[in-house]
This record gives sequence, C-alpha cells and structure tokens, in this order.
Amino acid sequence: MVVQVSGMAASKDVVTWEPSHMRLSPSKINTYMKCPREFYYKYIAKLPEKKTIHLFRGSLVHKILERLFKYQFKNMTAWEKGAPSIWIQGEFEKGWEEKIACHKWLWEIHTKSEMDAMYTETEDILQNFVKSVDKKLTEMVKWKIYRNKYQAWNSVAPKYAEKWVKSKDYAVIGIVDAVCSDFDGGTTLLDYKTSKRYGAYLPEDYYRQLIIYAFLYTLEMGEMPKFVGVNYLRFDDTFFVKVTQSVLDEAKDLIKMVHNALKEREEYEERYEQKPQNLCKWCSFNKQHNGGPCDVVIPKWEPKFKKRKPENYSDIPSSTKLDLDVESQAQFPEFD
Repeated sequence: MVVQVSGMAASKDVVTWEPSHMRLSPSKINTYMKCPREFYYKYIAKLPEKKTIHLFRGSLVHKILERLFKYQFKNMTAWEKGAPSIWIQGEFEKGWEEKIACHKWLWEIHTKSEMDAMYTETEDILQNFVKSVDKKLTEMVKWKIYRNKYQAWNSVAPKYAEKWVKSKDYAVIGIVDAVCSDFDGGTTLLDYKTSKRYGAYLPEDYYRQLIIYAFLYTLEMGEMPKFVGVNYLRFDDTFFVKVTQSVLDEAKDLIKMVHNALKEREEYEERYEQKPQNLCKWCSFNKQHNGGPCDVVIPKWEPKFKKRKPENYSDIPSSTKLDLDVESQAQFPEFD
C-alpha cells in the first residue's frame, strides 16, 4: 500500500521546496524551537557543551535494550530460569565498565557517591524493564495467547531496534528505538526515556519527536504507523499519540518551517533570537551559570509551555503487544 503524504505518494515524494544546507533531526528541531540562539551555538558555531552523566546513562541503556531485542533466547525455559535478567545484568556491568573507561571525565565532575547512585539507578531501570516484560509474558501464557514465554517473547520482540529513518528530500534523520507489531498487524513506534515523567501530560518536545518519527517512517516504509509512543522506563508507563494524516502534515510543516528559518537566518548569530526561560540556567552556553557567551537575563517567571494529553487507553483498540493490558486480548482463540 502506498501512503499519501499531503497528496503525494510517500514512496515517490516529489519535493519542489528546497531544504536548508543543514540536515535536521528531532533533537535539532527541538533545540531550535526551545531557543534559536542555543541552536546557533550548538549546531552552527559548534561550541563545546557541558558534559552530563544523564546522556552517558541514556546511551548505555539504549544500547543494552537494542541488544536485548535482537537476542534470541534459545530454549523454552530461558524466561522461567531468569536468563534474561542474568543476561541483562552481565551486559550492564560490562557496558558500564567499558563506558567509564572511555569517559574518565565523569570522575572529574561527579563524586563517587553520585556515580554509585547513578549505577544503582541505571541497574534498577534495566532490571525493572525485564521484570515488566516477564510479567506481561506470564499474562499472555495465562490467557493462552501464546503457549509459553519463549514463544511469546519471540512474537512480541520489536521488528526493528534502533531503526534509522530518514528523508533526503526533507533533509532530516532520526532513530526510532523500537518498531513493534500490534496484535492486529499494525505498527507502533516507541521511544524509550530514562528521564522522569511529566505528570499526565506529554511534553511538547517529546510530541514533536514522535510525530517526526511517524512522518519519516511513513515516507521510508510506505506504511503509516498506527501509534507512536514514549515509554518511561523508570515507571513502566507509556504515553501514545495516534497517527493520522493531520499528524503527518503537522510534522512535515514543522520540518519545513525550521528549514525555512535557517535559510533566512543563515549563519549570523544576531538573527538567532534568545528565548529567556528558566531552562537557561542549565544551558551550556549561559554566561551567568556556565561561563558561556550568552548573556540572556533569566526571567523570574516560569513561561507556560504547551503540553499535550496522551491518548487514553480506551481510545487505543490495539496497542503494542508489550504495552497493552494483556487481559483485554483474551478473546483471541486458543492455540491447538
């Protein structure tokens, strides 16, 4: 099936509009939307940024989950014997030591107690994820959706892990953490976050990231995903956005808007306006807090950022196999 994107076939999308000289990504677009001046310092002037252990941790967790999804447990009793938990613990310990050896700057900005706390927190995130998956697999066997956990795991593991999606015509690229099959054959794209939740709302930057993934996936695969979602690994909680034609158009318009803005501003710093906000105190380029070149005055008030309510579970007839209440799938016929 060929999916239409704004009246054009996604597989043969003819673009008369020209992008800017820069290849964009969801993170670049979010940086520009948050503060054009920060975008200039980060991606045009390419000034050094303040290093953070949170990026270090996020990268490690994503790599381990990618390997987990690709790993085939060889026998039916692997889950019962706790093989995935043992496997992921070994991967974590090895990965942590390797990354620490390559990122010795961490010891320069963090105390041993801070590093130990981050180690324990990251370990818990990974083990809680495996326990959560194991619980869902147990329910699938209980409700006779699959014969055993081995069969369930091989069925529900993502089709793709760390899937690159890109468009040359729109000069934008992204990496989807997991591409999952729904029970009814549809597709859901998931992005894993090690960060905190933001109440019952999906932050606008997360929303932009998700719809860009949906747009790129549709262009590249010729298939519109049914949902895109953010999974907060600390809490085993997933927020979904239903993908529609209007969502794809919104993503396309956003990409074009940022490209057009870059073409207008070119490489002149003064054309990239500042957006004073409380987040400025954590910006690597803030003069007052981090000795950077930006002399913006941080406001005492907190600007109101747009938030979105996630899709209600009752509105989602068929989510990903690992993220839907399994009991609701018990109407599936038993296997022979």
